[in-house]
Amino acid sequence: MIEPDPQNERLSLDPIFPLLVKEEDQEKKFLGFIAYGLYQEAKREWVSDFQSRERRYPNHDEMSAYERSWTGSRLDALENTAAQLVAAYTDAVVSQLEKQILRSALKGSMWRAVSRWVVGALCYTALLFAIVLTLSRSGVQIGFLEKMIGSR
Repeated sequence: MIEPDPQNERLSLDPIFPLLVKEEDQEKKFLGFIAYGLYQEAKREWVSDFQSRERRYPNHDEMSAYERSWTGSRLDALENTAAQLVAAYTDAVVSQLEKQILRSALKGSMWRAVSRWVVGALCYTALLFAIVLTLSRSGVQIGFLEKMIGSR
């Protein structure tokens, strides 16, 4: 962890945070948090490289210079990277869920599907038979039924 400069009486807040995490809609705020995480990753890498080169941690002025080096276009690039990460993660989740849904849909046996079809066909046939029987008892003449019965 970076120790604050003992000459500085107060610990200053990170000036990059409000540039990335804006109080807009929730989606942009979420992407801002991810972009800020990417910024913190880059900052840690810079501090680590600085410490390896200089054999010490950067002081307050050096950290401020680093923070000022983040131009608008660099911050925009962080936001774009955050959006790409979220899109890639979403695609991965959707792909995994799609595979699970297909597996569960295909998991049923063929005989279960055939039995459902047969039961459905029997119910449909029984319904048609009940309609024809009701119509014939109410006096409606049904031509194909009379031909079938009369031809015997």
